[in-house]
Amino acid sequence: MFTDFAHRLKELRLSKDLTQKEFSDLLKISQSTVSMYESGQREPSREVLEIYAKFFKVDMSYFTGKDKKQAVIDIISPAPEDPNPDKNMDKRLIAAYHKAPEHIQRIVSVCLEPYIDEK
Repeated sequence: MFTDFAHRLKELRLSKDLTQKEFSDLLKISQSTVSMYESGQREPSREVLEIYAKFFKVDMSYFTGKDKKQAVIDIISPAPEDPNPDKNMDKRLIAAYHKAPEHIQRIVSVCLEPYIDEK
């Protein structure tokens, strides 16, 4: 189980183009902990598995090796009938994104990636 977790954690982290340091900063854990998880030297608790599964939007059974195929889970609630009740919110979010430091912009981009329409 934990060999699967180690491999899949690294695979998912790299798929989001995150370094161990960036990933550890996002989740408020040490880089050495991430390194130990990815090398199989440390076993994650169930709580850690849940946090990582939510972060990467995958089912926990994928992390544990029970499922070989990655199933993406949509953890965002359906939109209200009016998807933009605050008409200025889009502009405020875009302005905040441009003001944010680069690492924050990267986090936002990674989180929104599944919702960006390919042209």
